[in-house]
Amino acid sequence: MTNLKKISIDGIEVEVDGAMTIIQAAEVAGVEIPRFCYHERLTIAGNCRMCLVEVQGGPPKPAASCAMQVRDLRPGPNGEAPVVKTRSPMVKKAREGVMEFLLINHPLDCPICDQGGECDLQDQAMAYGVDFSRYREPKRASEDLNLGPLVDTHMTR
Repeated sequence: MTNLKKISIDGIEVEVDGAMTIIQAAEVAGVEIPRFCYHERLTIAGNCRMCLVEVQGGPPKPAASCAMQVRDLRPGPNGEAPVVKTRSPMVKKAREGVMEFLLINHPLDCPICDQGGECDLQDQAMAYGVDFSRYREPKRASEDLNLGPLVDTHMTR
């Protein structure tokens, strides 16, 4: 018995296993969904909220595509394949809000970061974020700890 389900992601209709998540089905369709916490071999955390999508016919709010399975989606009123949108205005606004929240204490030009310009957060902020922040307070900073004469700390690393 096959468990294949049809799903339409940004107008691309694919047939995938119903146990797949929306983010996995999007990969099959060739649609990119940004993510930070998702990895195919780890349990689903769903806490970064970067993979939000709009499910047509579902609740009127973005859904985490890494945590929702294809079999849980409702078909259209005439039996059409469920529709998922990854570039709607609601999704764009939600992703910009997530990026703004993540960047409150992590500026993009962080001079103390070990990534040295190869940070996934920087790449996704450029692609899915906004170019300004409403946050005007000073950023979080850590002071060096005195752990004794044998331990030298630099809390900026």
